[in-house]
Amino acid sequence: MKKISDEEILRLSYKKPHRFGELFDRHHKRFLRIAEKTLRSKDDAEDVVQETFVRIYKYGKNFSKKGGKFRPWSNTILKNSLADQINKYKNVSTSFTEEMEAITASSDLGEGDVDGSKTYVQFVLSKIGGTAAEIIKLRYIFGKSFKEIGKLLNIKSSTARVRAYRSKKIFIKVYKQFNNNYEH
Repeated sequence: MKKISDEEILRLSYKKPHRFGELFDRHHKRFLRIAEKTLRSKDDAEDVVQETFVRIYKYGKNFSKKGGKFRPWSNTILKNSLADQINKYKNVSTSFTEEMEAITASSDLGEGDVDGSKTYVQFVLSKIGGTAAEIIKLRYIFGKSFKEIGKLLNIKSSTARVRAYRSKKIFIKVYKQFNNNYEH
């Protein structure tokens, strides 16, 4: 039996919506892998993939009429959905503890450098990812004590203290690294 093309399944899905599930099955894992790698967040990646499939279905009729290839077109939609998700973070305001303000101020950033802003800190945290970023947020943005961090992460408070120290060192290194890469 001949495999039906993605383009044909998309076209058929407007008469038989259950056929769209075939496209989902074919591309979901790939989209999710790309989104998780880009966003470093499973929840955000799942949201982006869901939005991508909504847009594919929404704009698929126009795509079908133009006769393009599904895979590059769907990749473009995924890329645009990822960009929209990243832009959402740029508009989120973050309040810092005094210690975080001191960390960013003492990192040799001048007024014009990648603007030393809270948005830049969020960007750096997204690049660090994982537990280190989580601990930075809990300790230096939300102002949680080591005891509170320990309870939240199910670790000893002394372990939380050590991890916070190490995470701060990683943060400063990445903060400076990206700042040096983007200087004018």
